[in-house]
This record gives sequence, structure tokens and C-alpha cells, in this order.
Amino acid sequence: MVKDKTSDSMDFDQAIHLTGYGKFHLEAFTACAICISSVGFQNGLSAYIFPAAQCELDLTSFQLSLLNVCFLVGGALSSFLWGVLADAKGRRKILIVTHLLNAAITIICATNPLVFSIIVCRFLNGFLIGAPGSIIFSYLAEFQPPKYRSAIICYSGIFFTSSWLLLPLLAWLILPIDISIAVGSFIKITSWRIFLMVLIIPEIVAGFWFMRLPESPKFFVAKGNQRKALAVLRKMFVVNTGRSAKDFPVKSIIREVRVETFEDNLRCRGKTVKNLQEMFGQFKSLFRLPLVFLTLLTTSIMFTNMFGTFGLGWWLPELFVRFERFQALNPNSTITVKQLALFSTIKPTSCKPSFESAVIRSTIIMGVSSILTNAFSGWLATRVSLRTIPFGTMLIGGISASLIYWLTASWQNLVVASIFQSAMVTANMTIGSVVVELFPTSVGAMAICLTMCAGRIGAMASNVIFGLLMDQHCEIPIFVVAASVLIGAGICYFIPPKREHKGGCAELEIAVVSNFDTKL
Repeated sequence: MVKDKTSDSMDFDQAIHLTGYGKFHLEAFTACAICISSVGFQNGLSAYIFPAAQCELDLTSFQLSLLNVCFLVGGALSSFLWGVLADAKGRRKILIVTHLLNAAITIICATNPLVFSIIVCRFLNGFLIGAPGSIIFSYLAEFQPPKYRSAIICYSGIFFTSSWLLLPLLAWLILPIDISIAVGSFIKITSWRIFLMVLIIPEIVAGFWFMRLPESPKFFVAKGNQRKALAVLRKMFVVNTGRSAKDFPVKSIIREVRVETFEDNLRCRGKTVKNLQEMFGQFKSLFRLPLVFLTLLTTSIMFTNMFGTFGLGWWLPELFVRFERFQALNPNSTITVKQLALFSTIKPTSCKPSFESAVIRSTIIMGVSSILTNAFSGWLATRVSLRTIPFGTMLIGGISASLIYWLTASWQNLVVASIFQSAMVTANMTIGSVVVELFPTSVGAMAICLTMCAGRIGAMASNVIFGLLMDQHCEIPIFVVAASVLIGAGICYFIPPKREHKGGCAELEIAVVSNFDTKL
């Protein structure tokens, strides 16, 4: 590849470095933080909403598990769709549409009296929230200079963790409110429905905020649209520096890839056929050289991570409740986790939720520990190789998961659970940053969506195993999770060191487009 010799023509990473770092990046990060928080709310609300709704709607245990599984199935099924649309049409459009549509679906869910309709709504929630849950990392990272990309993704994980810290606090404030107002013949306003409505506020804010922000300039470069890419870069320059757009020194961006070559082959075809061709073309390119190794690597790691995070991680709050209730009845006794799994409590006679202060305190401690770990990983990301943080956190997560079986007191559960959740959530975010770093922009959104799809399949499998075995044979799911996470840690060792941003990216981009050209 021959570079332009003029001083005002340079590659994308050099150009974005010249935009400075300031107010624009702060606004983009804030909007993405709100987006990530809303994704966290949607992923974690089931633990608080549906136990409160169980009495009112007379939900069976099967229906409760179906609500969780349908959410995950929706996310898994939509992964490829959002990936190809984000790579073809842009990240910003998808973020706006899915956030606002998901808010509308959640309003329907909150005002619906029919169990079947609520299950359908949760499936649609998972289907729609899968878009921002995946492509937000590509959108955020593509505004960053190379040296900040990994660190910013790690720091953004703080807001996913913060959402899980806020959920129990909001639940503690809202769900015990004794309210029941009939609106018409079908709608009944109760505290859990109000709680659900409160949680859509960040989604609405994020959806409208993205309307203020531009499309990713790196996306425009990958699509061969230099005019729009330069327009975004100039806007970033003006906002960050306060200077005139005319002072931005870059007049053209060196094109490392001719992305329009595969689009040209599709130009004469129908829109639906074109989109399907793009989807299959991108998907196939991820399983051909030079990307197949990276694809198998990142999907395997994310599968093991979310297998643990959304299996054992979702059961830990219930373990807190059982420990506290047992010790309230038997203050001077100890109990193993295996015995605790068989421990049953009297079914409450009131639909009004109750929250033990010790459980809320434990949840807050877990959340704070996760936030601190995420912040530390962001600082560490610029100082170590790509594999170090995922390998270390997955290793710690696997070891701590195996220790849970031998716990005999609530304080032990708090320590181990805090370590486990901090490690696994941090690993999840850093795996996302690995995908953003290693895959070329032309298939970046598809790559991260495929990785998240593998993770959601792991989460579904873990939920099924825990639901079937936790009460009678708790040792099986606990040790399966521990083994899975440790295997994931071993796979992390094979993550390539951080690639150079000037050469490696171009080579991967050209190889990917060659695959498109060959097939399309």
C-alpha cells in the first residue's frame, strides 16, 4: 500500500489523534454510559421484578424460568441481524431505533395483565436490547485514539456494574410501596409495574441523546465515504479544541480498504437479497483465514464467561437470602451450601415484597467491589497485553466459583461472591475490548454480536442446568461453572498480543474484503 506523500493526508488513527481529546469524547462516553446502564437494567431486572410479580400474576416456577430464558433467546437470535445492520447501515441508527422501540415494548410489558403477553414482551426486550448490548462497544471505541480504546471499554464496564448496584436500591425504595390502582378493565398499576417504568428512563434518554451524536467516523472510512468521515472528524476537532473546522489539518484519509467492492457486486439486487448477502458474506468471512482463529477464540471465551456470570451469578442473591433466613432462625448454627440448597422457607401470605437489610448491604458491597475492579482494569489496560486482564480475571473467577460449595456462613458467601462477580464482570468487558481491538472495522459489529451470541447461548445453558439441579444436586452446577470458567481462562492465554494499529488492521481489512469479493 502506497501512502500519500502530502502532509494533510494520513490514516484514520493519525487523523483521529489530531482531533484532540476533550468535550466531544466526554459527551460520547456519557451517552454510551447511559446506554450501557440501560442494558444492565434490562439484564438484571428479572431478579427483582418477577419475584414481586409472582404473587399478583400467580406465576409458576416454569413461567418464571421461561421469562428469563425468553429474554436470553431473543438476544441470541437477534445477534447476527444487528451485527450486519450495524456494519451495513451504521451503528448510530441501530442504537437509536432499538433503544426507543425497547422502551415502548417495556411500557407495554408494564401495563399488560396477561402472562403470555409479558413473556412475549421479554422476548422482544431481549431481541432489541441485544443491539446496544453488543454494538455500543464498537461505536464507543471507534471515536477513540488507539492508545485509549482498550482502557475506555474497560471503564465503560463500570456503568454496567453500577446498574446492578442501583437495581436493588431502587427495588428497596419502590417495590415495598403498597399501591394498587385499577386503570380501566385490564390495567392495574402496582409497585413492580412502576419499578419497570422507572427503568426505561435511561433507554429513552440514550435513544434521544444518540440523535445528537454523529455516526462513527471509522464506519464511514470503512464504507469508503471520506466526505462524511472528515465532516465528523472536523466536528470532533471543533468541539474538543474550540478552533475553527478550517484549522483541522487533515484533508484526506488514506484508504486502507476498498469496502465498496463487495457492495458494488450487490448493487443491482433487491434490498432484502442485498442485506442477506451482506450478512452471509460477513458471517463467512469470520470463519475464514485470517479471522477464523480469532472468531473461535473470542466466542469460546465469551461462552464460558457468560455461562458463569448468568448462571451462578444470578443464583448468588438467592443464596444471600437463604443464608440470612437460616441464620435468623438458627443464630448459632452453620450450614453448608448443599444443605442450604434444600432449605425452604414459608411462602409469604402477602404480595408485598420484603427486603432484608443485610441482603441489600451485601448486594451493595458486591457492586462497589465490581466498580473498583472495573476502574482498576481500565487503568491497567494500557500497561499490559490484551490477554493479561481476561486471563487473570477468568482464573480468579473459576477458583472463587469452586470455593462456593464449601461455604458455611453468609460473610464467607459475601467475600467469595464479591470476588467472583468482580472478576467475571470485568472479564466480560475486557473480552469485548479484545474483539474491538482485533477485528477489522468492516466486520467489527458482526464479530462482537457473534461473540455476544455465543455468550448468551452459554447463559441459557447455565440457567437450564441451575434450574434443574440447584435445589437437589447443587454441587453439579457449581463445579460445572468452575470448570467452564477455568477452561475459559486457559483459552485466554492464546489471545494474541495487542496488534499494531497501522499495519495489522490494513492487512486484516484487505483479507476480509478479498473474501467478500471472492464469494460475492
